[in-house]
Amino acid sequence: MPRLPGPGPSLLGFVALACAVASLLFVLVELPAPTDAAWRGGTVRVGYALEPPYAYRTPEGTVTGEAPEVARAVLARAGVTRIRWVLGDFNALIPDLLAGHIDMIAAGMFVTPEREARVAFSLPTSVVGQGMLVRRGNPRGLHDYAGLAGRTDVTVAVLDGAVEHRQLLLLGTPPDRLLLVSDAHVGMDAVRKGRVDGLALSGPTVALLARQHPDELEAAHPFTQPLIEGKPATGLCAFGFRKGDTALAAKVNRQLHSFIGTSQHLELVRPFGFDEHALPPWAIRDERNPGD
Repeated sequence: MPRLPGPGPSLLGFVALACAVASLLFVLVELPAPTDAAWRGGTVRVGYALEPPYAYRTPEGTVTGEAPEVARAVLARAGVTRIRWVLGDFNALIPDLLAGHIDMIAAGMFVTPEREARVAFSLPTSVVGQGMLVRRGNPRGLHDYAGLAGRTDVTVAVLDGAVEHRQLLLLGTPPDRLLLVSDAHVGMDAVRKGRVDGLALSGPTVALLARQHPDELEAAHPFTQPLIEGKPATGLCAFGFRKGDTALAAKVNRQLHSFIGTSQHLELVRPFGFDEHALPPWAIRDERNPGD
């Protein structure tokens, strides 16, 4: 049988080049985006999740809520007027930020040590406690998080990635009695339809959801705030940035410092259920002597 000729030098070179290009493309696709990417000016991509009253969309499609409105105000004061709002699941906001898909998180995100290890937080914009959304009349008698550990007859929804999820686990609630949901409205519907007995979320969110369906739902009252490792679980909310994005974070912090706690700020956030009691300690000021 005649021997078939082998590939010539030009063919071998083409194959080698193709393999090199394929390998390079593979590397480019697989390598994660650098976490120290920086905003270069222009449009700011702001990520948010659906958790009223912190962030949500109106029926007309406008992004609003306490966090987007404060972000819009301080960015405008900093001379940044072009914002692109990017909706995501709450637990995907930090990965989206680190991957370079967004430049800033405005979602009422609580500052926690675990999150601080990954992202840079702004000055806190508000301080809030926890709550529990229940069916009208609170048929299961839910008035705290700590008591859920011993309630084998109770299942609670919790926002995937939210601090309430971690708090319930630390307080001994078995994971199989927690329904993880992607956003607050999914959790609210689970309570309405009887799939769960309650929705554990921040107090302002619970109060707003209860007002949306007063004939079916209510905020558990009285409600005892949880203690985690002996300390109150009250949370500070802030905007999130990549750690390498110091210029944008500094712009925002300068404006937050002069804006949070003013009458203009309180007028802006009051429609979302935030008042003087929700001010972070650093921002409580006397406008007759507001300081610098």
